[in-house]
Amino acid sequence: MTETNSSGFWNCICHYFGKKETVRETIEDLLEEAESNTEEPNNFSQQEKLLLNNVLYLKDKRCNQVMTPRAEIIGFQKDGTVEDLCKLMIEKGHSRIPIYDESLDDIVGTAHITDVAKYLIKGNKKAKAEMLVSHKVKFVSPSMHVLDLLSYMQKNKIHIALVVDEYGGVDGLITIEDLLEEIVGDIEDEYDIEKEPEITKQSQNVLIADANAELDEIEEKCGWNLRQYLDEDDDEIDTVGGLVITIAERLPHRGEVIESPKGVRFRILDVDSRRIKRVMIVKKDDTTNQKNLADNNQ
Repeated sequence: MTETNSSGFWNCICHYFGKKETVRETIEDLLEEAESNTEEPNNFSQQEKLLLNNVLYLKDKRCNQVMTPRAEIIGFQKDGTVEDLCKLMIEKGHSRIPIYDESLDDIVGTAHITDVAKYLIKGNKKAKAEMLVSHKVKFVSPSMHVLDLLSYMQKNKIHIALVVDEYGGVDGLITIEDLLEEIVGDIEDEYDIEKEPEITKQSQNVLIADANAELDEIEEKCGWNLRQYLDEDDDEIDTVGGLVITIAERLPHRGEVIESPKGVRFRILDVDSRRIKRVMIVKKDDTTNQKNLADNNQ
């Protein structure tokens, strides 16, 4: 924020603390005021509101809400070779991978790419992966609070936690990066593997797209200028997901329909706790396709 905005912000803080509210209540009040007074020059930016809301909501979030589900966990059997483990790490773009015995319910630890590299340099590419297990994992309950887990992982220098059910079976996996992304949004690097976003034009006025599809790409492929639904000061928005969040001013729920005052509707087909994944876009001038929108909402 600018110096002027910062001054206004702290004046508001002092004003609310005069009411002897908690810090949480103060911030919630400020965010509500910002939502209702959109023309106020000292308002939070969209990014500031998103970060503050994420921090507030994190207090009540539990591990089962942010974990990668068991079906999507990338693990490696301890009797496999270091060479094959290295190939898997490269293919999946992971620097750490859980090592298990018989199944994912028998995790013995994690292997790091640095240890893999050391073995390969020494020519031990046929060594067993279990020789690399030197990093601890934490087993946590699905109901454990995310903030408690983040604090524990920071203090104990642990990067991976496994969520287990009442019988000891592994339900999911959480990395410290997952927890940080709950606050700041996606953290991507050059090794993150990302498939090309899908864009499907179902009819003249109905489009289904991955939320990371770029607005310019949609215009190029389908002739739809979605930027016209943005205000002039939102020219930094580049993706469908960013467009929807900007219009809604929050992260929508799955199945929710977000309506733009400028003639388009967005139905959220898929979303997780951090981001929109897939969206149906319908131009409102086609009454036939409004039925499609309603049918998909069932």
